[in-house]
Amino acid sequence: MKVRAGPLPGMARLLQTLGVNSVPAAGFFGQGWSLGTTLGLYWLETVLVIVLVSLRIVWHRRLTRKAGHWNIPYEVRTTVAGKTTVRTGNTTVLASFLGVMVPFTAAHGFFLGLLIFLAFPEFSGLSADVRLDDLARGTLAIAVFLGIGLTVDLVGLGERPFRWIERVVERAQGRMIVTHLTIIFGLMAMGVWEAPWAFFAVFFGFKTLVDLGGLMPEPAPRLEPPRWLAWMDGLGSSRTGQTFSQHFRRSAEADLRKREANERVVEDRVFEALTRERSRDA
Repeated sequence: MKVRAGPLPGMARLLQTLGVNSVPAAGFFGQGWSLGTTLGLYWLETVLVIVLVSLRIVWHRRLTRKAGHWNIPYEVRTTVAGKTTVRTGNTTVLASFLGVMVPFTAAHGFFLGLLIFLAFPEFSGLSADVRLDDLARGTLAIAVFLGIGLTVDLVGLGERPFRWIERVVERAQGRMIVTHLTIIFGLMAMGVWEAPWAFFAVFFGFKTLVDLGGLMPEPAPRLEPPRWLAWMDGLGSSRTGQTFSQHFRRSAEADLRKREANERVVEDRVFEALTRERSRDA
């Protein structure tokens, strides 16, 4: 039986997003949490997101058996004695997601540790105080809101297309990149206003906007470029002899073909073989 999504799931996701972002804001401005505690909470939120997105990927793969789950290309370059060898192949969505998120999150945690315990006390006089009780309460609250999002996504999960799980992964990875950038902009703001609230205001504002933007529906794919880019055809042809519009159309058609191939359902026998081969990803 198919489960149709109505306005309620969309509202639940909006409330979940606002709830997740309100926890550190309420703690910092309302409960007097230190900047170190608040930034540590953001890092723990990323860890929780990795776990819950991974669960979505595994369950979606088992319920839908979409071919796209095993169709993520990768390239490995190895240079020995000046000779470069290129090895290509396909991996799973889960392996690709963890291969990006885990190293970057670990590096992000290391960088935050340097900021909290070394940079802030040295250059701004801020205490490196990270209160574990505040951190625990904040993590629990965020886990509750993230759990609501997971529960909403599990409704009708077996009917969701592969493109849906692709977007879930893209949003998680985009959020991680924005988090890195907002740290830089936050440090600049704190240097200008010489106050910790400036750092957090920039951090909170950018992250909330990105999270809310991820709730917007994906626009329908288009085969023709926007009109405001039509002038690029006047620049002439590329090395392949194509105008900008021709190249845009060809790329869009290739993307549509790839999406259609990803939505193909893998046969039982092939699914079992792939599952055994990739059991380490589960």
